[in-house]
Amino acid sequence: MKTIAIVSSVGGAGRTTLTAALAGLLAAREHVALAAECDPRNVLALHFGLRERAREGLVPHLAGGPGADDAWSRAALQSDDGVYVLPWGSLADGHESLDDDASALLDARPGWLRELLGRVDLPAHTIALVDAGTWPSAHARQAIDAADLVLGVLTPCASACATLPRLIAALVRAGKRSVFVANAVVPARQLHMDVVSLLRARLGAAMLPYLVHADTGVPAALAAGENFCLSAPSSQAAHDLNGIASWLSHWSVGASLDAPDELLAQHAARGSTP
Repeated sequence: MKTIAIVSSVGGAGRTTLTAALAGLLAAREHVALAAECDPRNVLALHFGLRERAREGLVPHLAGGPGADDAWSRAALQSDDGVYVLPWGSLADGHESLDDDASALLDARPGWLRELLGRVDLPAHTIALVDAGTWPSAHARQAIDAADLVLGVLTPCASACATLPRLIAALVRAGKRSVFVANAVVPARQLHMDVVSLLRARLGAAMLPYLVHADTGVPAALAAGENFCLSAPSSQAAHDLNGIASWLSHWSVGASLDAPDELLAQHAARGSTP
């Protein structure tokens, strides 16, 4: 199994939307796709048509207790477009504090998510996409530790730029290959394009050559319980997401692609701020 952690250093960057969309597009390319959630918001399954937040999932296994070893495997869903979905879930009544914040448990069990994904009974060529909580967090650290590739989601804003050097340094320390993509870009806004240009100059080959354009159809599809790329296949955002899915598909089979690791290491060593 190849595992991709989808992370961001700011909230609202669109990690969950990208996780769901890319998983569906990879499944359409005849990959076995698993969308797993390591985020206490517990909303990933909503992007696959579930009408309320999942009860079963990964967090009951993390908390332990009777039946915990099997609860996470029972939680798996399969979407209409063929994606296997493993939600974060929630805990039973009486565990509200753990339900809200499992950080201490995650920090006490390094490698927990990696070990759990290794037990998933899916073909070896499966691509798992992990929707991680906002970095820095215990949830994001678990996802990064489990990953063969980290996909960083950037928004064209000052906060994303300011936190990027620390995120890159953490990824370099972890020894993870990482690529980045700008999301929710509005080309008509000069600030957006200026930030994107700056990010490209700083990240070089680590910045994928795809911008995901902002599209009002994305939240509309979520509200309707639809797959955005299927409901609006001719939109610019769907075209952008198809480009990223194609790149990930080639990466998963070992195709020769630009290796950004050395540039990322140099950027982390400089400690420069975009």
